[in-house]
Amino acid sequence: MAKETFPYSSKVNAGKVIDRDQHVTVSPDAAALTAIAEAYDLDGIRELTAEFTLKPYRKAGVRVVGPIAATVSQTCVVTLEPFDSQLKLDVDRTFEPQSSRPRKIRDLNEDGEIEIDLETLDPPDVILDGVLDLGAVICEELALSLDPFPRKPGAEFDGGDGEDLEAEEEEEKPSAFAALQALKGKPEQGA
Repeated sequence: MAKETFPYSSKVNAGKVIDRDQHVTVSPDAAALTAIAEAYDLDGIRELTAEFTLKPYRKAGVRVVGPIAATVSQTCVVTLEPFDSQLKLDVDRTFEPQSSRPRKIRDLNEDGEIEIDLETLDPPDVILDGVLDLGAVICEELALSLDPFPRKPGAEFDGGDGEDLEAEEEEEKPSAFAALQALKGKPEQGA
């Protein structure tokens, strides 16, 4: 997350979250909503609000917890009509000034494959220069939750059966074996 650029930024000083929780509400303005919508190929964003609680995490880290509520406008891939979607996202992410898990070459199993344990927690993201960008957290979570092929509720593709198309193709093309049989019956030419 640290090296990416995002269409919206809302920075907080991570050093101020020392011994007590802080409640932060983030609501981008109209220009920021337009920039976010353009960045993620949305028709528009009508509402976007994050109610985060910043909690101390380990020695100098921060845990960001809270909901993101958004109303986004997308184009249906079936009807090509715009429609609104309500998104409710729960965020629970941790950040540290430097990673507590140093990067190292992973151990391979007996077959030479890397094993990944899906039950372990993700390592904390990195805080750069003591600044935590809540706008980047919002953009990441929003981008990950968007359906790449949005479908309006109740919209169905009415393009016919694939079986009819397959039957037509089979009738038009002779089988490869029939073509070989036809060649086998012909006398050789040009000898």
